[in-house]
Amino acid sequence: MGRLNKNAFPEITLTLDFGGSGTKGIVQVAGAKPTAFWMEPAVIEANRTSLAFQTRNLNNAYPENTAWVGVGEDYRAVGYLAKSIYGATQGLKPRKYELALYKTLAAVWVIQQKFNLPSSLQISLALLLPPGEFEDSALLKPMLKDALAYFDTPTGILNGKLVGYECFPEGGGIYAMYCKNIGEAIRRRVVAIVMLGYRNASVLISRRGILNRGKTANLGMTKMVDLVMERTSGFEEERLIEAIIAAGNEPKPGHFQYICGNNFHEREIEKTISAVCSSRNEYAIALTGWLKEVLPAKNELDEVIICGGTADYLRQELDALFPVTSVMWHGGVKIPLNLNEQWLGSRLADVWALSVYHGLKVKAACRGVGE
Repeated sequence: MGRLNKNAFPEITLTLDFGGSGTKGIVQVAGAKPTAFWMEPAVIEANRTSLAFQTRNLNNAYPENTAWVGVGEDYRAVGYLAKSIYGATQGLKPRKYELALYKTLAAVWVIQQKFNLPSSLQISLALLLPPGEFEDSALLKPMLKDALAYFDTPTGILNGKLVGYECFPEGGGIYAMYCKNIGEAIRRRVVAIVMLGYRNASVLISRRGILNRGKTANLGMTKMVDLVMERTSGFEEERLIEAIIAAGNEPKPGHFQYICGNNFHEREIEKTISAVCSSRNEYAIALTGWLKEVLPAKNELDEVIICGGTADYLRQELDALFPVTSVMWHGGVKIPLNLNEQWLGSRLADVWALSVYHGLKVKAACRGVGE
């Protein structure tokens, strides 16, 4: 864990979760209440001249939709701009830390604009990475520190001083809050934290308070979407995902009519529903099979914490996987209503829980009693 400079109260306390479906963040600006924000996950290289041209009318758009950053000669469009103008994809193949640098810089600029902050800032960061990439956090810190010090944006150069840095495996925020809530009991329990996101599935095991390094597999929601796409044709991935989630356990023609176009045929909708049902079944079998391999024996496990956006979609199958073991959904984390403006719901649980933990550390350090 990182240490905070006790003499530097950060203008920005920022917690980020670099999810495959989007970057989720909780920001606390000095003197303001915590705020949630979300940005599309896309990142793509682009020419500075082109970027400046595309974002020349900044007053007409929210900053999260016009974000780009430059480090030295390396310029990247981030989020909606990368996707809508430069055709960037979700970037699921690179390791999350490889794109985390640009996403973090973009988030800092967005926050600086939204809160009308000065161009020189002190920043404390808490980040979530998949357990399989957690060792990369050591590589990411010096990259972030150097890049934050001087980087280009649509409104000019920003100078950020990194005064605090922590990185946790995905599920770590929920685990930290769970430990705080149950207290001494964590030292007597074996608890599994299962995090199911859009790109990855991850598992952390806490044995009597000792947390292992965790395991990660490419078994997020995108696995199922790929299966559906292989069995159908002509669908935009994002619209297909929306329809799949809306359909839940009981897909009906009404869920898929609008993505099949105006000239839809009943046979085409039936084929789509069949593809969704068979793909969900295959995906659930693959995911639960992997969980059986990596989780402790059921007689050893005291409790399972299941979290992540994909978990809600597969709740029926996951409940069936643990007929005896106690299951706590999303670690019992309650998202404040004022933070749910983006309708992210339980997908904010991990990053919100980590932001609470990190925020308390920042306040303690600034009082001169922190680590």
